[in-house]
Amino acid sequence: MPSLLEQVDGRASIVDESLTGDLDDGERLAGVELIGCTIRDATWAGAILAGVRLEGCTIERLDLSRVRLPDSVLDGCTFTGCKALATSWSMLREPMLSPDPCTWLDCQLSMGSFSGLDLTGARFERCVLTDADFDAAVLKDVVVEDSSLGGSRFVRADLRGADLRGARDYVIDVRESRVEGLRVDPVGALGLLTPFGIVLE
Repeated sequence: MPSLLEQVDGRASIVDESLTGDLDDGERLAGVELIGCTIRDATWAGAILAGVRLEGCTIERLDLSRVRLPDSVLDGCTFTGCKALATSWSMLREPMLSPDPCTWLDCQLSMGSFSGLDLTGARFERCVLTDADFDAAVLKDVVVEDSSLGGSRFVRADLRGADLRGARDYVIDVRESRVEGLRVDPVGALGLLTPFGIVLE
């Protein structure tokens, strides 16, 4: 099977193609836009995506663990069954026009850094987000469904209008985040009381 770099073959723009090539640890993909592509069953763990734009892509069973994304953009992508442990999402560039939100389904995203990112409208379903960093992230209207947020950090996060009714295991200090319109269920509400030392029996 050819590597991803062989499949890209120096092109600056790839539209509506199916890609399955791997990227080795430390290998660099730079300055390419992938639009409407399907990327599946590959390993990019430890790779560097520099100045890469992923727009409207379907990404399935991809290992993105420890991937670095300097100056890259995600726009309206759907990730399904992916593993991205300790991935630096916070390195993504904020484009002039706000990108469409992304969706993560059945993904393992533990220890990832989303710090400072605008994730407005993003959706996480059946994901593991333990020990993730959402410090200063914009999480307006985000939906988290049937997902674990144990140990995740939300200092200075903007959670206005977010729906955490399907999330569990989180602790959020509402004194340190914006939470107007935040929706939680009774189980999740315990995570809002914990910073105040309140015990619900």
